[in-house]
Amino acid sequence: MIGSPTCHKRVGQVVPTTILFNPVPSPRCKLDLRPADKDKKDVEAVIRAFFDAGKNKDLASLAEFHSAGDQFTKFDENPPFTRQNSNEAFMYEQAAFANISDYSYSIDDLRIDLLGDAAIATFYLGYSGMFVNDYSFEGSPVRAKARVTMVLGRTPKGWRMVHEHFSRLPQPSTTKAP
Repeated sequence: MIGSPTCHKRVGQVVPTTILFNPVPSPRCKLDLRPADKDKKDVEAVIRAFFDAGKNKDLASLAEFHSAGDQFTKFDENPPFTRQNSNEAFMYEQAAFANISDYSYSIDDLRIDLLGDAAIATFYLGYSGMFVNDYSFEGSPVRAKARVTMVLGRTPKGWRMVHEHFSRLPQPSTTKAP
């Protein structure tokens, strides 16, 4: 059987491997040896800590939530609408959080799916605040809701974001149809 999964022990842990052309089917090994509930709580804590860092203006820490180097991508709901790498996302996130005062957010309908050492989190992000233009000393209120997908990977330093995708939901129309 081609690509039949087998298990090998390595220093007290079970490691899934694939042996090509294994003529004898072997039982599937349990891939996830960690409690899923703990992992889901850890992933949720990382997501909430990210938005709390922005809310509390802890801007320097934002980069620590991303995977290192070229192992991170982001599509944002705000310009530029291009794929961002870790450095670009960090720069735009700092600017966004720095220019909004009285920021508040809510994470609704959070779903976290675990796939081994990867987690996919989907949720609705509601946020509001006052966008302040430092050059003109003017502010404009911001209130929006976005659909968010975050993919996180388990690293030796804990869960880190490897991809983010934000897409703003349309605002309800305040004008009446003719």
